[in-house]
Amino acid sequence: MRTGLALCLALALGCTGEIDDPSGMPGTGPGTRNPTDPPPRGPDGRYVCEVPVVPGGPIRRLTRDQYDLTVRDLLGDATSPARGFPADDDGEGFHLGGLASSLHVEQWAAAAEALAERAVGDLGALLPCDAGAATCSNTFIEDFLGRAFRRPPTSAEIARYGAVFDVGNTEGGFANGVKLVVQAVLQSASFLYHVELAPEGEPEGAIIPVEDYALASRLSYFLWASMPDDALLRAAAEGRLQTREGLLAEAERMLDDPRAADGSRSFYRQWLKLYGLASMQKNPEYYPLFDAAVAADLQRSLERFLDEVFASGDVETLYTSNVAYVNARLAPIFGLDPADFTSELQRVTLDPTQRAGLLTHPALMALLGKADQSDPIHRAVFVRERLLCQHLPTPPDDLTIVAPDPAPGTSTRQRFEEHSSNPACAGCHLLLDGVGFGFEHYDAVGTWRSEDNGAPVDASGEVHGTADMDGPFNGAVELAQRLVGSEQARHCVARQVFRFALQRVEVAVDACSLQQVTDDFGEAAYDLRALRLAVVGSDAFRFQQVQR
Repeated sequence: MRTGLALCLALALGCTGEIDDPSGMPGTGPGTRNPTDPPPRGPDGRYVCEVPVVPGGPIRRLTRDQYDLTVRDLLGDATSPARGFPADDDGEGFHLGGLASSLHVEQWAAAAEALAERAVGDLGALLPCDAGAATCSNTFIEDFLGRAFRRPPTSAEIARYGAVFDVGNTEGGFANGVKLVVQAVLQSASFLYHVELAPEGEPEGAIIPVEDYALASRLSYFLWASMPDDALLRAAAEGRLQTREGLLAEAERMLDDPRAADGSRSFYRQWLKLYGLASMQKNPEYYPLFDAAVAADLQRSLERFLDEVFASGDVETLYTSNVAYVNARLAPIFGLDPADFTSELQRVTLDPTQRAGLLTHPALMALLGKADQSDPIHRAVFVRERLLCQHLPTPPDDLTIVAPDPAPGTSTRQRFEEHSSNPACAGCHLLLDGVGFGFEHYDAVGTWRSEDNGAPVDASGEVHGTADMDGPFNGAVELAQRLVGSEQARHCVARQVFRFALQRVEVAVDACSLQQVTDDFGEAAYDLRALRLAVVGSDAFRFQQVQR
């Protein structure tokens, strides 16, 4: 069994340094990107917010999620071509559409060609008119550009794509003309990018409302991860989004639409880093029943739970619910009898002393486990970074990182505790072990256990370095209760939604917007639907800084 400094670094973290200020508001640590000072504070310690203040930002392209859902809604094509595009940039775990590379351009072109070819295979579904009508090409171009560009096309654009249609029509008939238009539009910057232009005459640095159609796109890509529908574009055309009340009314409508589940899934998959669930593998020597089918079912089980929570739940439900979705394959992992289930997922209630919402779901425990054993360190990192919005120190470049091997008669906790006496590991031990050991009732596939390798499980832990969660606890269920009562944890959920909605990390000048969001979130008893509405109504969402 490996010991010493290599053992203490078992998790890819250094053992020196400090975590960020856990206040839950932006400052000047690694989580912020703008040196501009935050607004002043009043005598009560709250930020003084007199006028909207928002940072400037780059024009972003569609992320891979957004591209796939957009072509699904625009063309009815669910083949998800963007899965093969280069990976998106990362912003605190969220996907960002950064600079385009030459590989992006090549793959956009290839995807556009394939998508256009499939689209004209069903002209009736694509066209808003009869292909035999004399004006159908013009009607199609104006309609298609308006939906693809998420705004009314200009007369010059209509003429330009009309010329593209004419070339295709001459060479191969009407369907070929339509195909060339679709292919060209899908490679246009107006389709591939979130374009938010300021009106002429506005000075550099001015804070102005986001233009109607750009605001409609902000809203749809936040709540649906896809393009606006016709009703939202009509609201933009009529100026109804320019009032906070009108914008929130549209948001309410959109949250009642089935497409809101797409937006929720895009958010929580990124927030919780769930993209590796379906490809999880475990050592068959230790977990012979775990295979690709079980991994896929675990993903579906967790996502069914999260879909329910984000549709009608709150932070308490997220962290403490004992509801789960189980089928015959998953029943043994949940400690249930497979004979009571079929292959279909069934909603059940579990022992509340063993299961508490997200934190103890077998899918998450398996994702944060190793192939042959539990992993207290990665489980602790997840809590610190994703649920408390803290930043942990990075490891020195010259150190080898290994994990302790399983050993007969020795528990995971006993093996990992060996590094606690090493002075070089004191920082990691203090911040991580006390949190991670609280999960030791769950093995590498998330099954509850009272013994680990023949030794009794000790799931006692202690939290350090937080604003309002410090102290001892026993087991992950108790830790989940601690998260529910923590202002830092609740504010972290709000910050994560804010980051996803704005497609950027908060900066110092966002302090007032975040204060506004967390106030509204608290007044709504930490309801997750209300949180999304609070972000939509914030100054950061409704205003932009003019950049030339």
